[in-house]
Amino acid sequence: MKRAALLAACGALAASCSVLVDPDGSRLDRFATVLDTGTRADLAVTDAPAALDAGDDAATPDASPPDATTLDAPDAPADDAVDAAIADAAADVIAADAPDAPPGDGVSSRCPGSCDDGVECTADSCDETAGACVHRPDTSVCGTREVCEATMGCTRVDCTADRDCQDETRCNGLERCDGNRCVPGTAVRCDDGVECTIDRCDPASGACASVADGARCDDGAFCNGAETCDAARGCLAGTAPTCDDRVGCTTDRCDESMRRCVSTPNPSACAAPGPCVTSTCDPAIGCRNVPIPGYCDSFCASGATCNAVNGQCAGGGTPRNCSDSNPCTTDLCDPVARMCRSTAIDADGDGAPAARVGGAMCAGGDDCNDADPAVNRRAMEVCNGVDDDCDGMTDEGGVCIAPGEDCAHAIAVDLTGSATTATRTSSTMGRTSDFTSSCTGPGPDLVYAVTIPGSDDLVAEAAPMGGNGDPVVSVRDACAGAELGCNGDATQRARDARVFLRGRSGGATRVVFVVVDDAGAQGGPFTLRLTRRAAIAPGNCGNRTLFDVTVGGTVIGRTTTGLGSHSGSCGGGFLGEDVLVFNAASRMAVNLLLVTGNQVAYVRQRQCGGFQSDQVACFAGSQRVTVDSGAAWIIVDAARDSGEGQYILRVQP
Repeated sequence: MKRAALLAACGALAASCSVLVDPDGSRLDRFATVLDTGTRADLAVTDAPAALDAGDDAATPDASPPDATTLDAPDAPADDAVDAAIADAAADVIAADAPDAPPGDGVSSRCPGSCDDGVECTADSCDETAGACVHRPDTSVCGTREVCEATMGCTRVDCTADRDCQDETRCNGLERCDGNRCVPGTAVRCDDGVECTIDRCDPASGACASVADGARCDDGAFCNGAETCDAARGCLAGTAPTCDDRVGCTTDRCDESMRRCVSTPNPSACAAPGPCVTSTCDPAIGCRNVPIPGYCDSFCASGATCNAVNGQCAGGGTPRNCSDSNPCTTDLCDPVARMCRSTAIDADGDGAPAARVGGAMCAGGDDCNDADPAVNRRAMEVCNGVDDDCDGMTDEGGVCIAPGEDCAHAIAVDLTGSATTATRTSSTMGRTSDFTSSCTGPGPDLVYAVTIPGSDDLVAEAAPMGGNGDPVVSVRDACAGAELGCNGDATQRARDARVFLRGRSGGATRVVFVVVDDAGAQGGPFTLRLTRRAAIAPGNCGNRTLFDVTVGGTVIGRTTTGLGSHSGSCGGGFLGEDVLVFNAASRMAVNLLLVTGNQVAYVRQRQCGGFQSDQVACFAGSQRVTVDSGAAWIIVDAARDSGEGQYILRVQP
């Protein structure tokens, strides 16, 4: 192969190649070496044949006769010229065989020195036209979620494609990758406009589905029937229960307080057919005639027996007439006492004599409805459109004020026992506006009185249930007192509200008034969820559980009187503090509003107990802070020597 390469190279040097008769192959071998090694250093002529090197054949007595080829050849080039030609030919072969070789002998590059920038992911080359090195980033050589930066090399980023940003649900929208940062998508809002359906988003498909929930239609009343929910038409009125027990002598009615049908015996419906019997109402079988013992053979009558069917004495004798001619009394002969008795009529058996019988007014009678045992002078007035206590007024005394309408009628919720969570469903629509919250709530409202252990934390969350409702949660220590704090939209993508009330030391039971207000004038249905949990004490970072505010909302807490271990660039020099944690799923902006006159807040990332170099924000008032994915610590620190005081911090992701 080496000799073939030499002959090919000599093709352009025909005159020189005619003298390359190299019996011992030394020059051919040296040329092949040049081709293999790419260097011309071994082309020096050291072993040329004597016939070529002597220069004068006649001066050699013992020389052999000249070769015919040598005698016929034209003037041959000198040995050094042959070597030079071989060297040049070898250099040309080497240059042709090496496509990326640097400029050859005598050719200089316009790029200064080497173009290697030391960055492993850039393709380095020389632009001869521009006379400058070019470094082209090549991300394909980097790892997953890495890009090639011209100066930094392979650098880790949040994403390189939209698929890197997708989470497990489509309900919060399709996340996308923008500038190697994950950007949240637009959340799917599932509202079919029907107030009694539960609208949910399927995490796998992002599709909305609605399920009818009859509980949302329940008006709390039993006697008008159970309302139902139609997924297309909304709430439908129920069918009132039928309370007829098919017993003719009972008064049948629906009792709202007992939430069932009630049948009361009505003795007036059972008239005695004759004087020797009394007619009573048996609620199981109806009217029943009972003979009066000894009536027909005693003071009341003599020499006769009583016929229970017609109530007449039979077999002789004359019954005594005991009538007093008063339509308001029942007149009977008492054979034992041997006297006539007149008793004021009480037809409904409630113990109150009738005020009127037929068209006659009854002296001493005070039962304004002798057909209903629930109506009499001793009854309690309830909200039912009836004069229950017979005082001539209907539903007086505020009995029709709905629960939750005002402080005096606050809806009681007890969380001091084993239950840690209570859920209440209601609506502010049609209610009056009794409270004004600091985070806007001019609409109608409802108030709840929540009893909790004083040392426990309380979370109050309100969410709309369709319609135009936009609930606001306001918290007070006293119903008519000053507001502790409130929250409207807990996040920028939802109409819910959330308040975190930090526990107090001491552990005494406390009553907290939670007002569900509405941001609009109309109001709407909502679900209120109240959760108590063991207190998370304020204080430093350390190896302990911190109060988590990732879901957003308003925190009502206090800084401590003790010495702290943190400080921010804008204040808070190692005074008492409260540390909260916010865990971001991706890089995001968080709106923070600190309502206080005695604290500052600062935000750290990388480490909670770090220095001000880990601080990403420090402020008194409000601040929009961008945090990377992972934990961020929000530290509310006392800014004055007192070291203690209440603060209100609103966190809105």
